Amino acid sequence: MNFQSVLATGLNYREYRWGRSRQVFRGPKPNLKKPYIACIGGSETYGRFAQEPWPVQLEDHFGHVCANWGTPGAGASFFLKDPVLLEACSNARACVIAVMGAHVVSNRLYSVYTRRNLRLRTVSPMLQALYPEVEFSQFRFVHNMLIALHRVSEDRFAVVELEMRQAWLARMRELMTDIETPKILFWFSDSSPDDPDRMQPSIAREMAPPFVDRAMIDELRPYADIYVEYVASAEAADGPRIPGLKPPRVARRCPSHVMHYEAAQLLSDPLSRLLGLSLM
Repeated sequence: MNFQSVLATGLNYREYRWGRSRQVFRGPKPNLKKPYIACIGGSETYGRFAQEPWPVQLEDHFGHVCANWGTPGAGASFFLKDPVLLEACSNARACVIAVMGAHVVSNRLYSVYTRRNLRLRTVSPMLQALYPEVEFSQFRFVHNMLIALHRVSEDRFAVVELEMRQAWLARMRELMTDIETPKILFWFSDSSPDDPDRMQPSIAREMAPPFVDRAMIDELRPYADIYVEYVASAEAADGPRIPGLKPPRVARRCPSHVMHYEAAQLLSDPLSRLLGLSLM
């Protein structure tokens, strides 16, 4: 089936359940009896609205099985909570860890659900005291809460931002330490980590991975064997998506088909160097 026919009929993600929690992942289900590369991350790795996400295209380009364990909305804790998945990542020849958002990590101010990291579970007395005028029960999703808190007080939001930064760094360090195989830290976005708007809640939704900037990446880089940064051109960012039943504006928040293709190409060479292999 070509891209135009898929565009007309929608996507089949061929999802399957696997891991300790029987989490749903995008297919095809990888054959882990062969040497493989583990690919983890959030929605951008899963490939929402993309016919062939970058792990699939990397497999075609690189010639190794690439297990796509990206999960929509996932943060670092999602993978830390599943020992079966962590072990599979450690057993891979290498693991590509796509940078995930900072807002979907539980911290001292609020917590998220273990498997649905985008959803707000509880807020702490500390956050309630910081924003006594806010009715927190109205929020189901973390990002909506953050937008509201920023609008109430930018000064007080600096406390929230600092807590998100510290919690994200702690969990990402833990994840990268626990995965005992060569690792690539991968920035995959249509915006640079240097963009000053990345930490603005009303804008961050459109700037995956949200609430992560250059300073945070620089602190994390020593835990990876290689850091690869892909920032899409305007042309690539405007490339086609497959919205299916969703409106185009929702699909626009996810990487285009061209971005996935270019990302796989960019990853192939450093991955081959990391493993001492020649590209096919």
